Amino acid sequence: MRLYDKPIKAYLHNELSAVEEHDGELIYFFEKGYVTVLGEFECKKYVGGTACIIFNQEDVISVGKGMLRFVDEEGL
Repeated sequence: MRLYDKPIKAYLHNELSAVEEHDGELIYFFEKGYVTVLGEFECKKYVGGTACIIFNQEDVISVGKGMLRFVDEEGL
């Protein structure tokens, strides 16, 4: 896992949500828009093999790197 020295701004171009399997309660909802990328890690689960750790001022999740358009790629 690699945490960035300085968080990077990116645009999430899809809305994301997850629902608890047993009781149907919403666990998180990410609206498409700008997010803060805190780091990345290798994971075969994601297309391209790299996942990014993102924060939307409320929740932290991981998404495939291809789901983001980086605004400031200096830190990469």
